[in-house]
Amino acid sequence: MEDSRLAIGELESRRSESRLSHVSPTADVWVARGRYAAFGVSWSIQADDISAYHLLLDRLPPGAAPSSNKTVVRSYAFKTVAATTPSDDVSYILLADGRPLVRSSEPEDIAEAFEENLKWLVAEHSQRRVFIHAGVVGWRDRSIIIAGGPRSGKTALVRALVACGATYYSDEYAVLDGNNVHPYRSRMPEWIADGGSVSYLLDDIRGVQPPKPLPAGIVLFAPYQPGAVFKPKLISRGKSLLGLFKHSVAGQRRPEQVLRALDSVTRRCNALEGVRGDAHGVATYLLDRLV
Repeated sequence: MEDSRLAIGELESRRSESRLSHVSPTADVWVARGRYAAFGVSWSIQADDISAYHLLLDRLPPGAAPSSNKTVVRSYAFKTVAATTPSDDVSYILLADGRPLVRSSEPEDIAEAFEENLKWLVAEHSQRRVFIHAGVVGWRDRSIIIAGGPRSGKTALVRALVACGATYYSDEYAVLDGNNVHPYRSRMPEWIADGGSVSYLLDDIRGVQPPKPLPAGIVLFAPYQPGAVFKPKLISRGKSLLGLFKHSVAGQRRPEQVLRALDSVTRRCNALEGVRGDAHGVATYLLDRLV
């Protein structure tokens, strides 16, 4: 079944199914397939079970849409492996360009591995945008870029900024196009602000028109340190550029493109550096200074 004409939101979610129906492993029987693209990167998906196919579509990156491009960067395939003995469980395998990527008895494990692999694929291969590991919010007519790797505390700071009134752009990537920062709204658990006064479920906004790109206003390098008092200092443009390059996805693959984008960003905004503790205090500090 070729479904590349369908909008992603039209396909039913099957997350509640504890196990997927399966077909004989003796031959590749693809019941669903399609091609998709985001940020100029195309890929294909095929599956031997329609609910598995829907499960993978639920994990496509922001901005993904059906594509007619026959040239793809990667081909993914979801296969069901039937139990060979009564004591064995049905298992599932995800192939990337014909090579096994992950195998598990839990379909959600397959979907998570697919999501992580595809996000990196798009970020690394996009010729149109430069991806930086960072959280991003919009405030008035500027964006705040919180550069940092995993477990650096950028998600907590994005959450605090949104609770203070900023617009959520991303908790994972700053997507650069010249000096502009585009939204990259990934799936996240529910956010509940301190005191329970604000409930913000990001899954609910995936189908909403994303905010417009904004020029960078502040670049922040502020890893979390328990009990730290936030005393940021301005850093030079060169140090800011090198810091952002360190957190770029495609810096090794396309250094010239990445450096051009970072040069544009760092020419027009201030960069701050300093360890931080409480996220709420840092959020109010930043918003007060980005007028």
